[in-house]
Amino acid sequence: MVEGNENADRYNPEIVDNTMMKKKVTIYSLSKDLGVSPATVSKALNNSPELNADTIAMIRRRAEESGFRPRQMASRVHNICALIPSGGPQHNGFSPFAMDVMRGMMDYLQENGLEFSMYSDTEKKMNDGLLLRHLGRRNISGAVLINPLSEGIFYENFKKSHFPYINLFGGPAQPAKNLLMLDHVEVAFRAVDYLIQIGHRKIAIVMTPATTTTGKSRLEGYKKALSRAGIPIDPSLIWGTNKNQYGLEAGFDAIMDLRRSNPEFTAVFLMGDQTAIGSLHALHQLGLSVPGQVSLLTCDDAPEIRYLDPPLTVMDIPNRKFGYTAAQRVHQMIINDDSTQASPAQEPWMRGELIIRDSTAPPRK
Repeated sequence: MVEGNENADRYNPEIVDNTMMKKKVTIYSLSKDLGVSPATVSKALNNSPELNADTIAMIRRRAEESGFRPRQMASRVHNICALIPSGGPQHNGFSPFAMDVMRGMMDYLQENGLEFSMYSDTEKKMNDGLLLRHLGRRNISGAVLINPLSEGIFYENFKKSHFPYINLFGGPAQPAKNLLMLDHVEVAFRAVDYLIQIGHRKIAIVMTPATTTTGKSRLEGYKKALSRAGIPIDPSLIWGTNKNQYGLEAGFDAIMDLRRSNPEFTAVFLMGDQTAIGSLHALHQLGLSVPGQVSLLTCDDAPEIRYLDPPLTVMDIPNRKFGYTAAQRVHQMIINDDSTQASPAQEPWMRGELIIRDSTAPPRK
């Protein structure tokens, strides 16, 4: 006993109770409490796609309630995936647009010593509840969705398991932090407005494909430009609303169909470089000169576009830079555990740029 302090050795229940209450929570005590293995707890806390999304959410919630903070482990090399829903055997991930986006992703990943993967599957298989497991087996840490679906069961699983991802140019509007968007309405408006400014009134639009958010938004921009100029909207000049085509064949078929339904068109707004090449070929077969009789304006400035005869006027969308930015956003989500992310800011470069070449000119009087 310490002299002069008669209470020094007395039992103090408050001190004992506080000590007991502060018993350290470990991964082993958590696993015992939850009735799962320590390995399962570890995988859940690291957002492993190998686990069911509900299991991950439950374990993370219990860990947070108990105040558990996992010990920082040595960092591993993160693998970010280009995730591409496929529409079937005629649609794959190797479109010029997708390749440009993936080049941008690889630019960022190589700069930061990260790994790159590509995964593509049908909408049906992506929604069978096993997508996270497939990604987990490939050690994928996060994903950029190219040509994303407007909805899907896997989105809810991503949310529950805190899987980092970015939807590029489409997908569900919420949560906004997972959406990196281009204003497709404005892109189409600026393109069609340019054609109007140089004198065109019979302007056709080729939607490829019409079912996507991109196609619908660009149709809206097309109509907006015509309406603002006081030009009536002619349904016979809108090709593709009931189709799901894209690429060279769609461009060729579109011109042939438009020639039959409304042969007086003097300009065409297209939604992709491959479609534009197919359209140019059809016009040559019909003996219609470009831009003498028909002006062509498309989106995306693929390398071959400037070497066609004539070189095509384009709304240049910086797809490579979008890919770089999307990969950067996913990486930030991974290292910040997805909790501090805000919606991606819209920057001036995201608007695209009108590049005028020889395929557009005022219509002949």
